[in-house]
Amino acid sequence: MTSAHSTTVVEPSRYSPGIAPAIRLLLWALWLIALALGLVGMYQRLAMGHLPAGYGSFVPWGLWVAIYFHGVGIAGGAFLLGAGGFLLDLPGFRNPATLQTVIVLSVAAIIPAFLGVWLDLGHPERAAYIFLYPNFNSMMTLNAWMYSAFMVLAAVCWVLAFQRRSSWLKPLLAPAILFSIMFPSQSGAFFGVVEAKGFWHSALLPMLFLTSAVTSGGATLLAVRAIFGPGTESAADQQAAIRLLRMVTLTGLTVYFLFEFAEFSIALWNPEVHAPAIELILRGPYWWVFWIVHLLLGGILPFALFLTRRTNVWLIAAILVAVCFMSARLNVLIPGQTIGELEGLQEAFHHERLKYIYHATPMEYFVGMFLLAVGMAVFFVGKWINELAAHRLGSRAEEFRGIT
Repeated sequence: MTSAHSTTVVEPSRYSPGIAPAIRLLLWALWLIALALGLVGMYQRLAMGHLPAGYGSFVPWGLWVAIYFHGVGIAGGAFLLGAGGFLLDLPGFRNPATLQTVIVLSVAAIIPAFLGVWLDLGHPERAAYIFLYPNFNSMMTLNAWMYSAFMVLAAVCWVLAFQRRSSWLKPLLAPAILFSIMFPSQSGAFFGVVEAKGFWHSALLPMLFLTSAVTSGGATLLAVRAIFGPGTESAADQQAAIRLLRMVTLTGLTVYFLFEFAEFSIALWNPEVHAPAIELILRGPYWWVFWIVHLLLGGILPFALFLTRRTNVWLIAAILVAVCFMSARLNVLIPGQTIGELEGLQEAFHHERLKYIYHATPMEYFVGMFLLAVGMAVFFVGKWINELAAHRLGSRAEEFRGIT
């Protein structure tokens, strides 16, 4: 006799990460290199503070803040697509084990993002003040509280995903998805409300940030699925999910670059109009970030690869988008700070930290590698916990069926 209340989630014999040994070795090598270089950067940051960094008084936000916005964008976009697919019961997303992986991926993206912005603070020990003494008129406060609400809901949904017939899972996924849409948009509004910065003061920024989040989140989720295999899903469902994520990423690339073209073309249409921030992006010392990293490696090349029928090159395209789309954050963050509000201010005072120019230093890149290593570690550990919990629940269900 078999009980109708079995709590089986997956059968242990069917659960397999599906990752090739060569790829596993490559991931381990990447993680070890990132960790080794990252520890060097962390030592410099903790021993020498902000002195080895390239930012200063006029440009206080640099590479780590860009990583922060990129990380929370990936977290929001991946969760929106993965949890949304689960709610809609789409092929390749309807399995609870897939939802668990999506939640782990979102957490693995958002934790190093928080760590990056925490390291950027002048007084990291005061980070808790945003929760102890909140000012909800501040966009920064709203962002922090939304991230926290999302993390709590995601953790609860992760636990509920191990229960086969939980009546609370889908109702709680709905507000979590809402937050995953809101906080990338809110990140754009964080810049858009700064009226003193003409380049940032744009109603288009929330839409650019949301589109960037969906694009990079979809690409990251596609890469994870392609690398780690279908798990408990059928090969047909795996292919259906990858094809859907490919279309989402292609659409996201198209929409983002259309928005970007609209913003740039309107600002540069009149030859008499001076748009220093956009000119800095296109022809300044950061030209290579836009033309090579953003447009070529993050846009044209992956777009062309996604248009092919060779699914193995879709993985390369997804990795390019997931990594290079951080340039979309840099192209907003840095030019908006390098245009001074007061003419002659830079010439009035002379110091290494009083310049309207920013170049990331080796220490900043090394710390960025540490953040990558942390994100990879969180994902690997979280995926291992998923497998362990699924195996134990499956074993207990088998024992229960044997008894009944």
